[in-house]
Amino acid sequence: MRKIWLLLALLGSAAQAEAVSPETVLAAAKAATGGVAWDRLQGCHEEGTHGDGAIRYTTRFSLERYGMRVDSEAGGRTRSMGFDGTTPWRSDGEKTIIATDAAALSEAILTDYLSINGFFFPDRFPASFTWLREATEAGRSYDVLAITPKGSRPLEVWFDRATHLIRRVVDSQGTPPTKVEADEYRTFDGLTIATRLTSYGPDGAVADRGVVTSFRCGPLNGTIFEPPL
Repeated sequence: MRKIWLLLALLGSAAQAEAVSPETVLAAAKAATGGVAWDRLQGCHEEGTHGDGAIRYTTRFSLERYGMRVDSEAGGRTRSMGFDGTTPWRSDGEKTIIATDAAALSEAILTDYLSINGFFFPDRFPASFTWLREATEAGRSYDVLAITPKGSRPLEVWFDRATHLIRRVVDSQGTPPTKVEADEYRTFDGLTIATRLTSYGPDGAVADRGVVTSFRCGPLNGTIFEPPL
């Protein structure tokens, strides 16, 4: 009889775990980082550093449609890369390379989607969501979702069950596979974002460290996302 009750308890726990709605997890994450304040914004402007401060960058992105541009400077050299929703491109100031292959488009969609928390705007940025499991690590519990933007590959995203903030993103199908840890959340004008991002390669070694130093949102000129002439 005890074994039967134990079996029923285990089955009940499994059913409860399967009942977790990814939409509920995402709604809680949006509420914890600004809620409806995100919906009123046209775009945002972010500044910070990569490579332990060696690279300074400025990122501008739209929250209304796919559109993103990153300008970076290191050692006196400036480079830019962008995505206008259909065309990924990169430029060194003298020459612009426009990518036309499906792999580059998929990568651009994924990068843009993750940078803008596209899952906060499912009507604007279509994607599929699947709750994978509950995970426990270092005393914290997480809801782990598979998020697949339309036109790209799936990401594994870890949401802290206590704070509802993203703590980890795993891109197991990337080239190379990458894990990003998100920490030091700060609030800028009512919007809460991670200001320290640490990327790890497939061997577990640190591949990059990023620090956000400023973040503001407002109107943007959409032409900045287009490839330079």
